[in-house]
Amino acid sequence: MDFRRCKFLDHPSHSITALAFSHSPSKSSAPKSLRLAVGRANGDIEIWNPRANWVHETTIKGGRNRSIEGLAWSVSNGDLRLFSIGGSTAVTEWDLKTGLPLEHHDCDAGIVWSIAVSPDGTKIAAGCDDGSVKIIDISGGKASLEHLRILQRQKSRVLSIAWRCNSQVVGGCADGRIRVWAAVASADVGEPNGTEATSASAVGRIIGTMRVDKAQGEQTLVWAVLVLNNGKTIVSGDSTGAVKFWDATHFSLLQSFQVHDADVLCLAGNESSDSVFSAGVDRKIVRYSIVDSKLRRWANMSSRLIHAQDIRALSLYESKSLNWLISGGVEQAIVINSVEHFMDAAFRKIAVCPQRHYVHSSGSKRLVALWSDNQVKVWSLRKFEKLPGGADTEPKTKRLVASLTLNNDENITHVALSADARYLAVATASEVKLFLLLPSKNGFVYNVKKTSSPVLADRGCTLLAFHPVSQNLVMVNHESEVFSYTIGPQSLAELDYSPTTISSDDDDEEKVKTALPYLDNINHIAFSDDGKYFALATLGGRVDIYDWPTQSLVWTLPKIPVFASAVTFCPDNDSIVVISAEMKVLQFSVSEKGMTAWSRRNSEFVPSEFHNLVDKCCGVYIEGSDAPSRLWLWGASWMATLDLSLDIPILRMPKRKRSGLSVDSDDNSSVKSAASISSSSTPSKQAKTNGLVTNGNGTPAVNGSRKKVGGSTNGTSSKLTKKITS
Repeated sequence: MDFRRCKFLDHPSHSITALAFSHSPSKSSAPKSLRLAVGRANGDIEIWNPRANWVHETTIKGGRNRSIEGLAWSVSNGDLRLFSIGGSTAVTEWDLKTGLPLEHHDCDAGIVWSIAVSPDGTKIAAGCDDGSVKIIDISGGKASLEHLRILQRQKSRVLSIAWRCNSQVVGGCADGRIRVWAAVASADVGEPNGTEATSASAVGRIIGTMRVDKAQGEQTLVWAVLVLNNGKTIVSGDSTGAVKFWDATHFSLLQSFQVHDADVLCLAGNESSDSVFSAGVDRKIVRYSIVDSKLRRWANMSSRLIHAQDIRALSLYESKSLNWLISGGVEQAIVINSVEHFMDAAFRKIAVCPQRHYVHSSGSKRLVALWSDNQVKVWSLRKFEKLPGGADTEPKTKRLVASLTLNNDENITHVALSADARYLAVATASEVKLFLLLPSKNGFVYNVKKTSSPVLADRGCTLLAFHPVSQNLVMVNHESEVFSYTIGPQSLAELDYSPTTISSDDDDEEKVKTALPYLDNINHIAFSDDGKYFALATLGGRVDIYDWPTQSLVWTLPKIPVFASAVTFCPDNDSIVVISAEMKVLQFSVSEKGMTAWSRRNSEFVPSEFHNLVDKCCGVYIEGSDAPSRLWLWGASWMATLDLSLDIPILRMPKRKRSGLSVDSDDNSSVKSAASISSSSTPSKQAKTNGLVTNGNGTPAVNGSRKKVGGSTNGTSSKLTKKITS
């Protein structure tokens, strides 16, 4: 194998602190706009698409000391709104299009510890450090967060919070008590006013208090509260490891379970209100199910130990055909389990390695830049001699030659190295900084010098790319506007990029774009080696190719159902390879404005070993000087190579001749496979026969519908006759 694995590049990931599905569990079909928000300890919020086999679509970048401690979605008139809290006194609404804060609402009550959106999506309850609960009205639309009222204050922090219907708020406090507030009158939210607790005169007051067991020598902390979908039962988890079920009408204890060895940090319940899941510091996920609905009796049914460290967040979603239990914590990986078959079904851990890689290289100078949070490291890959007077005994093939840390608080969004490795560009949400890399005489280190760029001082960007020939830096801002910055005269010009609109007759698709406006954002920039063409790919599956000298649109590729996870030009500077998130390998010719001959013959018949890989493709490298010969593709746990000079073999249907009791069949006895895969994951149960991917019973597992009866396929002709007798 002509590649080498380098283990010295580290990517520090961060703990998962919050999880939230955009929609509540439902008995109907899952909406196409269903998304999962994942909050990290470094302030980043990741948006995942579970309907496309868990694709990481975009990341809202955070900053230093901005941990995400709570997430909540609001769905109103088809619009999705995302809110978060994290170690501050404010509730933040995020702009899904730009990834920037849309509005900050200061609660003026100390640090906000917990957040929950009412079932009707019109109000937010925020539990604060001073013991009060603040109700925020969000019914006015995006960026509208208006103070409605402050509920009755008590002395302890409100660590967890949940809504009971649309009129009451349940909070778990730091003094070992669970309190219920009347937040809104039942008549005001269209609910039947069946109890005195939700009358207009009780609004704002504490109408019920429940107390959990007291720990020895310290106060019990109620870390999690959950109100089941039927509104009849309240569930709590506390620092003693107890999970308690309460009657939500009379505020009395129904049952108590002591199954955890340490703090219970999170709870989740299903749509039918007959199953509850708990997790916490002891790493176990425990399932409770109702065994007598009339007497409302619960039982501890099962538990699983699938995490290596503390579990900090749980989120559950159920629909007509989908059911997921998502968990995450200090282990940093997102774990996907089944709700219906919790104990029996296989679980999946999404690799910590990001689907959009954080490495950029300059091949001519053999430099590699790695970035995370607000730090950039530059490594050199070449043979170094032993340093004079140093302790090294052998020459090194790798060396850290430069390192820089930004003095601002925002996390880095993207980094780019120029082709000659002279310039390093670093982008954040607020500005772009340009640095000059000056090698020392021995080449052991690079001196990093910031260049004065006033026009870049207030231009936050999400993507950067240097032109391979000229000294131009292409930038994409949060509004998906494309700019070209010329380093020499320091001029900035906006490119005439107008996203082409691909018409669709699907009303649901238009609704998804309205709910998730970031689907039109650019997620890839690719230049041809000669700098003549450059491609812009969006999360909506559109790829536009532009001519660099004229800045004009050359061609828009056919729409890809799921967005491109990797885009690169071939060495011939005419064809482009696109790897979709569905693991489709597509090659297009720019001059012919269509798929290449190889792609027309083979794109639908990529081996199932590759097509069925769980981890998405992070990047692609094309080997060859003039004509592309091999593709190197990689993901979080695998690497694959695809030979473009060969056609992927397809098993043809044999001729069957019946004569008496025998059957004669023609088959391929020897074919040459055009693809191979090296993976660190568990191998599949498929077997390889004569270079073909087959199932366990020997039948071909071909991804595609093309079948050829008789004759040879793709230039291979060989016969194998087998006689079967009864």
